[in-house]
Amino acid sequence: MDHAIPNMEQIINRAKQGDQEAFSTLYKEYVTPVYRYVYFRVRNQADAEDITQDVFIKTYQHLDRYSYMGTSPLAYLITIARNTLTDHWRKKKTFHLDEDWAMNISDTVNLETAISRKYEAHHVQEKLKLIPEDQQNVIIMKFINDLSNKEIAQTLGKTEESVRQLQSRGLKSLRELLNSYE
Repeated sequence: MDHAIPNMEQIINRAKQGDQEAFSTLYKEYVTPVYRYVYFRVRNQADAEDITQDVFIKTYQHLDRYSYMGTSPLAYLITIARNTLTDHWRKKKTFHLDEDWAMNISDTVNLETAISRKYEAHHVQEKLKLIPEDQQNVIIMKFINDLSNKEIAQTLGKTEESVRQLQSRGLKSLRELLNSYE
């Protein structure tokens, strides 16, 4: 995903100076991966949309704190998303599974298969909550958001080797939890 759009540094500098069009470019480029990261954590479309909106509002308000280092600003946005999610969970203190999935089932998809997939995804998500948070974050960033180890390391303030170790431990723990269920 390290596919920075051309002239990203110029776009960020213009956005820092209040250029709405430049900020709109940043938003359009990164709203989907930020939303996916948030949605995977909250599993509720309305909450994910609200939190994603909050992430970009905070980004706009604090863009002067961001320094472009030649890589995708996604790591910075994911950091803001993590902090916004922490605030969300403090306020909410509950977990709601989005039940809108039933409305989205295509006529061509076997209902039993769709329910089975939804159950499996929910089961993996529940088991993911049982592993340490730093491992959860690495797995979500790597496999849901398709971030590189370098981007994850920047986001978490860790080395790439540390990210690889967290990923390896997280996947091993997740595999053990899923196997113990079966």
